[in-house]
Amino acid sequence: MIENMKKHMLAFCLVAFAIPLGTGCNTNLADLLDELDLDDIEITINNAINRPQDVDPRVAPLPSDFGPRGNTIIIADEVVFVDDVSTDLAGVSLPDITLLGFENITGWDIYLEYTVDGVLQSALVLDGETLLLDYPCIFDLELLLEEDYDPFTGDFIQAFDLTGSIFLEGDDYFCGDAFIITIDPVAIEAGAEAIDLF
Repeated sequence: MIENMKKHMLAFCLVAFAIPLGTGCNTNLADLLDELDLDDIEITINNAINRPQDVDPRVAPLPSDFGPRGNTIIIADEVVFVDDVSTDLAGVSLPDITLLGFENITGWDIYLEYTVDGVLQSALVLDGETLLLDYPCIFDLELLLEEDYDPFTGDFIQAFDLTGSIFLEGDDYFCGDAFIITIDPVAIEAGAEAIDLF
């Protein structure tokens, strides 16, 4: 309903822009187009994933066995946690980012260690959710470690060495893409999908 209203407003403003009627649409046309684009991007991403994680791993409650194993959450300061694409990416130059997503379909809460352009990062991805992180363009990404935790008790279940799961800009995705990595419970390998953001 809201999407249709926005499209009708856009059509009205396009006509008003082509035939100036003094309606004031000209000043808001660029903003309206950006908003429509982000709405479309959000729909595309939401159709490609389970559901966006709504808790930033930097402030999420951690599993009970997490700390004793020596784990910590490490996400670079410039990285933006995204739980609402159309809001959190507003004003962002889409060609200059990689929207990195970790889709968790393992049945466990998972702790991931990975490198972004050679810098160690780590995050907690909740069961049945997809963590979305807005990074400046990523040129190489390597998964290192997956640890599984029971989402109810916080107990450590198992760990997997993911070293060698390497993804490269220009081969697997491009700057300006949402790059979604699906962590699968059976193959213990990451499938990946790139979604063009612009």
